[in-house]
Amino acid sequence: MEDFTPEHIVSIANGYRMMARTLNEYQVVHWAELSHEQQLDLNAYQNSLLNRAQDLLTLVARPAFTNATDMASAIRRASDEARAGINHIHNVTVALNIGAIIVALASYVARANMRGIQTALRELSELLLLDKEGEKY
Repeated sequence: MEDFTPEHIVSIANGYRMMARTLNEYQVVHWAELSHEQQLDLNAYQNSLLNRAQDLLTLVARPAFTNATDMASAIRRASDEARAGINHIHNVTVALNIGAIIVALASYVARANMRGIQTALRELSELLLLDKEGEKY
């Protein structure tokens, strides 16, 4: 098992922070469309991602994986794809689900839960694909 390198940690933490920022921007742009509960959900997602980033940077969470480099790349790619998806999504429910999945992914990463990570990555891919298919119609 390998720990993430300092470069991996910074990259993943930056991905979490950028996702939190993207969710905040989405919240501002779609403020009038969001219910009070949805506002609270988005705030919770942002706080959770920022906390996970801080935990990684301060080494509170030290996940180890069989191939840390591949895992770090997959996590960062998922964050990037989620941010790109959020930037063009107009469906609030889909956007909230993407945020929730990234928060779940961050939680699974902190615990080095491979099954959870794989599930979150698969669900994120399916959700982003579903959104792209919805754009065609």
